Parts: sequence; C-alpha cells; structure tokens
Amino acid sequence: MNTLKFAAGACLIAAIAGCATPNGSTPGANNTSAVIQCGAMTAGGALVGGILGGKTGAMRGAIAGLAACAVVEIATRQTSSAAEVEQKYRTANRNALPPNAKLLAYSTTVSPQGMAKVGDAIKVQSTIRAVSGTNEPVREIKEVLIAYAPNGEEFKRGEKVVNINAGSGEFDNSFTLRLPQGSPEGVYKLRTQIILNGKQVSSNEGSLQIAEAGVPRTSKLAAAAISTRVQ
Repeated sequence: MNTLKFAAGACLIAAIAGCATPNGSTPGANNTSAVIQCGAMTAGGALVGGILGGKTGAMRGAIAGLAACAVVEIATRQTSSAAEVEQKYRTANRNALPPNAKLLAYSTTVSPQGMAKVGDAIKVQSTIRAVSGTNEPVREIKEVLIAYAPNGEEFKRGEKVVNINAGSGEFDNSFTLRLPQGSPEGVYKLRTQIILNGKQVSSNEGSLQIAEAGVPRTSKLAAAAISTRVQ
C-alpha cells in the first residue's frame, strides 16, 4: 500500500511540476521557468502529501520539493598563510607546534538574523583556522553544511574542502542557501561541521524563522545565536 501511494504521489508531483512550465519549455531552459517549476514541485509535493498522508504527509511532500530545488552556493578564500598561522601559534606556545594537526578557531554567523522570507539568500559564514603538528600536518580541512526543515528532517547538504594545499592556514568559507517558493514556514536549523584530516573536530548550530512573506504565522522567533561544539 505504501509503495502504491508513493508511486501515485510521484506521478502527481511530476504532473503538477510539468504543468507549471510555461509553453511546454524544457525545465532549466531559463531561470523563470526553473523557479516556477520548483515552486510547483514544493507546493505540489505538499498538496499530494496532504492527500496521501494528512498533515504529516503534506510536510514530507513539501520537503521532497525542498530537497530537489533548494540551492547551496559555496565560496572560500584564504585569509592567513601557513607561515603566519604557525608564527602566531609559536609565539603563544613557547616556539613550539602541537604534536598533531589542530583546529585553533571556528566561528560561524548566520544572516539575516532571526527571521527571513522565502527566497532570501541565507548566508552561513565561517572563519576556520588550523595549524599543522610536528607529527601530523594539516592535509585536508572540509566544512559541511546540513540544513533541516521545520519538522527536523534533513533536506539539503553542501560541503567544501577549504584548503587547496596541505598545511596550516586561516580561511573564510560561506554557504548561501536559497529556498524555493512554496517552502514550509517555520524554524529551520542549520548545522555546520569541520572535518580535519578525515575526523570531525567541531560543529556549530544556528536556526532561522522562515515565513512566506517575511511575517511568520506564529509570534515565536528563532534565535540566530550560534552554539559551538568541539569534539
């Protein structure tokens, strides 16, 4: 029965999305048609999910549209060289480096703060600083973004190796998340992680209230404060 419902739902969502493309043009042929189609997928997913599974099904259907149409853009730049980072570390630590590669700093901000409307660019900006150790150099620094819908379900993930070359350094990395029209209103959680030489060493979390027209249906606001966890 569940398989039958899923198949029927998939066909209906595809039909709705197809009808939303003007003049039968190919999806992605231009930005306008792509936006219209993605909005239809999200709204259509909620509609079909509601028919097949009530309120819970509507949310899961909308999230299926989110997963397909939400966009993550990533940009990185190095702000301090290996020599600069290592010199600062040596100055503060009796001219010695740590035995193993070490994450020295990891801070993250989310903008806009507190509240945004569907279609706004949601920017997650991080500053990352790591130093090589005497026994283990910094080989790879990777940042991962995981976005969660209001029901707590993951719908989008992005990741970027921020260092082009092995070695110490400080980097600015940003993820810009764009939600399609028709995205569910509510509190979205954003989690970032740092993977240093293949091991997760730190994570940050923030949240943001999303409303269709910039005014949430509930007066409860999500705090945009970031909490940091270091493993």
